[in-house]
Amino acid sequence: MKNWNLKILLIPPLIMTALFLSWILPIARPFWNAVDRNIFYFLNEWIRYSPFWQNFWAVAGHRITDWFHDCVIFLFFFFNIKYAISTLKKRKIAELLFMVVLLLVTVYLITISELRDVIHISRKSPTMVLPDAFHLSKVVDWISVKDHSKKSFPGDHGTTAFLFVCVTFYFMGIKKGFLALLYSIFFCLPRLVAGAHWLTDVFIGSGTIAVSISSIAFGTPIAKTCVNLIEKGLKRLKPLAEKDAPST
Repeated sequence: MKNWNLKILLIPPLIMTALFLSWILPIARPFWNAVDRNIFYFLNEWIRYSPFWQNFWAVAGHRITDWFHDCVIFLFFFFNIKYAISTLKKRKIAELLFMVVLLLVTVYLITISELRDVIHISRKSPTMVLPDAFHLSKVVDWISVKDHSKKSFPGDHGTTAFLFVCVTFYFMGIKKGFLALLYSIFFCLPRLVAGAHWLTDVFIGSGTIAVSISSIAFGTPIAKTCVNLIEKGLKRLKPLAEKDAPST
């Protein structure tokens, strides 16, 4: 069991599974439904009467803004690499590359692969269920606004955000992990404010997927083995580059 961490492998997924079961079983579902409605109305009222916030959250939730979020995620790792001691820089680069692969695999599983129909639960978003919901797309017409979904559970953006948080906690520690968590809340807010997702779509749906994948990666030798292999590859690149360089 070398390189296996049973606490990481078992405890986080068990917690998220318990939350998921409490959400899906009838006995606790009224509680989660009440939480969803109250959070939605609180956030949705934020944009009902303010043109500034209407346009702000419309832009924040646009697909183009995803590039901004990608840049912020990259900056976390960029500064982690920059301020690492010289002997650990290649290790930190390897961790960045592993995170990219992990994100791509996760996105593939939840959006492209045949598992998509299994993972996504047919659940309508708040704006399609609540008759008094404010529809952001009806007042902001100069940019595409996503404020509804027929399959809102889980949230794709939320899964990416949760996975980023898990990876940051594991590779960078508690302080940067909490900083990533704060940023990820902003990452997820536009779809919650606009009503494309319920809170539990993100907290329970996205959280269960991201935590489970992270626990498998970091609780088993998978992450460490992959990072070690990438690091070895990076170390071999320098001698090859020096060998191929023209002599003066």
